[in-house]
Amino acid sequence: MKKLLFVVHTLQIGGAERVLLNILKNINKEKYDITVLALVNDGIYIEELKKIEGVKYKYLFNSYFKKQRENKNSKFYNLSKSIMDFIWKGYLLLLRYFPKEMYKKAIKENYDIEVAFLEGKVSKFVSNSNNVKSKKIAWIHTDINNLPKIKVFKDIEEEKECYNKFDKIVCVSGDVKKRFIERIGRTENIFVQMNPIDSIDIIERSKEPIEEKLNNKGLVVSTVGRLVKEKGYDRLLEIHKRLIQEGILHTIWFIGDGIERKKLENYVCTNNLKDTVSFVGYTNNPYKYVKNSDVFVCSSRIEGLSSALIEATILEKAIVTTECPGTKEILGENGQSAVIVPNDTEELYKGLKQVLTNFKLRERLNEKIKTRSKLLDINNVMKQIEKILDE
Repeated sequence: MKKLLFVVHTLQIGGAERVLLNILKNINKEKYDITVLALVNDGIYIEELKKIEGVKYKYLFNSYFKKQRENKNSKFYNLSKSIMDFIWKGYLLLLRYFPKEMYKKAIKENYDIEVAFLEGKVSKFVSNSNNVKSKKIAWIHTDINNLPKIKVFKDIEEEKECYNKFDKIVCVSGDVKKRFIERIGRTENIFVQMNPIDSIDIIERSKEPIEEKLNNKGLVVSTVGRLVKEKGYDRLLEIHKRLIQEGILHTIWFIGDGIERKKLENYVCTNNLKDTVSFVGYTNNPYKYVKNSDVFVCSSRIEGLSSALIEATILEKAIVTTECPGTKEILGENGQSAVIVPNDTEELYKGLKQVLTNFKLRERLNEKIKTRSKLLDINNVMKQIEKILDE
């Protein structure tokens, strides 16, 4: 049995973290002795991970973030936030200047395979492994040119040196691979591997009823993701307002949570959109909301391979999406199974308007997406992932 280590930053809400859970649930436990190490013990997915049989969970640093989030009404909130920011900067400095020491502190045993399941911080951590015998794999989920500007690498040369220490690089789409090669310059042992999505579970859970009362005037548009700038929800609300002003009645359900939520909610209030927008928040079952909507929209400015887009494909929704890395690999090059628009606010407006106002187009998209849905079988994807781990 091979000892397999996955390293992540946290287990907060995110597409890559969700993908890791899918891998852990479906990987062959008879072949691997599995450990997950979080650099920071924080995240909504921790309890779900602990329930997966045959998987051990460890962490390097405990988190003050969770307690801080739960005490926003405390008179000490601002003080605790300042302390949290100080600790966060100290943690990044440690990772920047003392990655080998951090690795030694966290890893007390030898593994056969060490996987950095995220870019940047996590990849730097694993690249400083002192285990010369382990196979090291870096998983790239997004265009690394557009990562948040956190200076975990001293310069581009150190970043290149980091990724060149890995035996294999796994990119979640051809576009992500292309951008990786452009930045790092490495071309050998780079694999393109689509994320595993449990279609059977998604379809089954999508049948659950929606218990809360949500706005549902006109056609319902759903979108799933963290409420952060990268997802483009600010421009989606601008488009929504414009379409409402043109008399195209529809409702948007935002399924997810994040640091931009308050800003988005303020925009809704200021522009009198309360009756046509609902913020569902984080849920472990976004599928029932997508299933009960008429159109799914992905407004992202940046993606590597959108798990939410794959899930909407499995649920056979009419889809409007900006073009990001991985989009055409999910939906097909010819664009007949979805409306794929250039990554621009005006083009997204045109695409969403087209789908909302054209019944025959929605019918055609609903029919064409069924073909794409059948290509996403998780058993085939897991066989490919295990092959990458083993060879």
